[in-house]
Amino acid sequence: MPQDDSELTNAQLAAMCRQFASLMHAEINILDIFDTLREQSDSAFLQEVIDSVREDVEMGRTLATAFSRYPQTFSPFFISMVRQGELEGELDRTFDLLADHFESRMEETVDARRRREEGTFDLETVAAAFQWLFIWLTALLAFAALGAGLVWYATAPADGGLPGEPVPNILLLVGFIMLLGVIVFSRGRKRR
Repeated sequence: MPQDDSELTNAQLAAMCRQFASLMHAEINILDIFDTLREQSDSAFLQEVIDSVREDVEMGRTLATAFSRYPQTFSPFFISMVRQGELEGELDRTFDLLADHFESRMEETVDARRRREEGTFDLETVAAAFQWLFIWLTALLAFAALGAGLVWYATAPADGGLPGEPVPNILLLVGFIMLLGVIVFSRGRKRR
């Protein structure tokens, strides 16, 4: 039995993983899998998690990254298994193994809660938390470089000589490349 509305039991996690595996094995579209999981869940918190994960996947994030946004619910073991399943293209088998894992631990403490109690540190969760900060800082630097290059051109003396100047051209090039990188990185890779 969960202690509050924002926790899931091993039984709920096992059922979710088993359903996910069955639907993946049937080659159902991953977004449709999330819709089905949401409909079959009686937990408001699990429905919220599924909606959030679905939205992240739809935006191009990996499934492991989407689940890692809930470190209180999904343990590093769960996240690493999902990540490996994605890399190998074996998500159906991975979720079957996760369902077996949770079914074998029905009476025990949920893995994520046990990890919190032990006080371990998960570098990947921290990196995911700072991902958007890095994107915004890079975007800010890109706009600053573009702005400085454009201001340099706008305030240049009328006697010419500016097109050969390397500084404004470098600022514009670096700003453009950084802005392009921000756009590509924030969009993420498309899922099949």
